[in-house]
Amino acid sequence: MAENTVRLALCDLAPDWDPRDNYLTRAIAHAGWTIEFCASPQDRPDFVLCGTFGHDFLRYDCCRIQFSGEDSWPDLNLYDYAMGFALLDYDGRYLRLPLYAMRDTWAPALAKHTLPDAEFLSRKKFCNFVVSNDFSTERNEFFEALNAHRPVDSGGGYKNNIGGPVADKLAFQKAYKFSIAYENSRGPGYCTEKIVDAFAAGTVPIYWGDPLVKQEFNPDAFLCADDYPDTDALIAAIDAVDRDRDAYLALCHAPILAPGGGSRAQRYVTDAPCGQFLCGIFAKGPHLRRNRSCWGTIYEGDWNYYLRLAGEAQKPKTLMQKLFGRS
Repeated sequence: MAENTVRLALCDLAPDWDPRDNYLTRAIAHAGWTIEFCASPQDRPDFVLCGTFGHDFLRYDCCRIQFSGEDSWPDLNLYDYAMGFALLDYDGRYLRLPLYAMRDTWAPALAKHTLPDAEFLSRKKFCNFVVSNDFSTERNEFFEALNAHRPVDSGGGYKNNIGGPVADKLAFQKAYKFSIAYENSRGPGYCTEKIVDAFAAGTVPIYWGDPLVKQEFNPDAFLCADDYPDTDALIAAIDAVDRDRDAYLALCHAPILAPGGGSRAQRYVTDAPCGQFLCGIFAKGPHLRRNRSCWGTIYEGDWNYYLRLAGEAQKPKTLMQKLFGRS
């Protein structure tokens, strides 16, 4: 094998990910490595990059590296290494890699404060909301409250009121002064693409979610629900900014990264942290660092067992099984 070449498989990725051309594979290439792609465990890869949209990773005995774009913690009994949102330090086995840094909207978000006044002042529509699910009670309730106060255009699958989901979220948001950018859930470090998509569109995000978001992004660039005692106070603040040209432009022209390099997000301006983390693993060679003790083997066996049970439960039952309750 040529120097700086890695035999790599990818599995359990999100449906919209290209397994050969995505943020992770590009970061590896930018770091100077060549990938020999493996399609299955039978190809005997040295490493496998695993998403969280399936359980194929259990079929791989090689070194497993997990990436999660969800509000979940890595299970380092099942994976050798992991990347995700959580603010963890795990002896070199974990990299914090927020999903927003992997989005096409990241670069325009970083430059949004350089747009001219005319770009921001041309926006005549009030506020938008683009959400596909009803997972967050806080988000649902805030949308209802703001929409009752003043109509909000919902362009996602949830509470859609514009005739159907929008095809291009960024283009849709660019017509508005404000965007509701509430997370599905709340946890330290769980700051997703929602606020960054709003920044990229040049709207003012109205944010709720990560309690440490001000360590991530410049608090002068968005409205944070945590700064207000209740929903009424937050809505009053939105109205005040909407009426005050200078206050609105100040939010629009504030860079999303706090001056002085104080933003945690500064680290993700390039894909270098991801490339360095992954290629550092490759350079060590194929190895197994996860728990392969008696407990580790039992733990992984339990996963396979319950997955088999779940699969059996989904199979159609015969008439005899229905009559006698046999599995």
